Amino acid sequence: MSSSKLNAIREQIDKLDDRIHDLLMERADLIKDVGAEKRRIGAQIVMPAREAMMIRRLLARHGGDLPQGSIVRIWRELVGAVSMLQTGLKVAVCADARHAGLSDMARDYFGGALPTQKANTPAAAISLLRDGQVDFAVVPWPEDGERDSREREGAGAAWWRCLMDEMDPPLRIVTRLPYGHYGEAPPHTDGTGLVLSRIAYQSSGEDDSFLFCALEPHISRGRLVDAAKGAGFEALNLYTIPARDEFMPSFHLLHVRGYIDSDAEGDRVCLDKILEILKSADGRIFCVGGYPVPPVFPGKGPADHAPAYAAPEISRGRADGGKKKKDKPAAEDGA
Repeated sequence: MSSSKLNAIREQIDKLDDRIHDLLMERADLIKDVGAEKRRIGAQIVMPAREAMMIRRLLARHGGDLPQGSIVRIWRELVGAVSMLQTGLKVAVCADARHAGLSDMARDYFGGALPTQKANTPAAAISLLRDGQVDFAVVPWPEDGERDSREREGAGAAWWRCLMDEMDPPLRIVTRLPYGHYGEAPPHTDGTGLVLSRIAYQSSGEDDSFLFCALEPHISRGRLVDAAKGAGFEALNLYTIPARDEFMPSFHLLHVRGYIDSDAEGDRVCLDKILEILKSADGRIFCVGGYPVPPVFPGKGPADHAPAYAAPEISRGRADGGKKKKDKPAAEDGA
C-alpha cells in the first residue's frame, strides 16, 4: 500500500534518475572527445593525478547524507567504465593468499568493467606489465626485510627492485590503494597496495613519493634518513635490500612526503645533496614514482573499509645486515 505523497516522491526520484542518466551519457560523449584529442596531440591518456584533483574538488563541495566514500566509489566507477574501458586498458593484480584484498581494491579503483588478470606473485604481475600484456600492475605495499627479487621469488621477495631496471618508458609507482579510507591518515598501512605503470608520475598538488637509493653497504639506514632530512625531505618509511657482499650496493626504497621529480632542477639538487651529506662517491638516488594522497573520510565507516593500520618506526640498522647499538649524527658517522 502506498500513499499519494510517497508516489509523488517516487515520481521526483524517477525524473532525477532520468536527468542523471542523461548527464552520464553526455559526460561519456565528452570523455570520448577528450580521449580523441589526447591521442591527436600525443598526451597521456590516463592521469591519476588529474583524477585525484577531480575527486578532491567534488569532496570539497559535497554535503548531505551521502557518505564521502560512496562519492569516491561512484566517480572511480565512472572513470573506469568510460575513460579506461574506451582505451582498452588492462590490469594485473597480485592475488595470492596473503594479499587477497588487493583484488577488491583494484576493482574499487579501476571499476568493475575493466579487464583484470590475477597473478600469483608481485613478480608475475610486474612481468605482465613489463611485457606489455597489461597497462597496470597492482602489488602489495613493500615490507622491510625482503630479499632481492632477482635472487628470490615469491614470498619475501622485494618486488620494488625492478624499479631500477632500465626501460623506456620506465616502470613507476603511480597511485596507492585503497583510494580513500576512514579514520586518521597514516604514512604506511599493512592493508594497502601500490599501482605500477609505465605512464608518467605527475603532481596532484598533494603527493607522497618514493626514492630508489643504491648506496655503499657501509652506509646505515639511520644515516640515510638523517641525510634525507638534511636535504629537506621528510622520511615516512624505509625499506632495504642488504648488499650481497662488500663490493655490491645496498638498495633502499625511501618513502617521503611531497612530490619529487628527479628531472626538475630543484629536486635534483636536493637529491644530490643527500649523496653529498653521505659522502657517497658511487651512490645513486632517483624518484621512482609515488601517489596522490588519498582522501580521509570522516567517521569510522564500515568495518570492511577500516583496516587496522600499523606505522612502525623506521629501523636505523646497518644496510649491510650488521647491527649498531647507536647511530652517530650524519656529520660524524664516517664516510
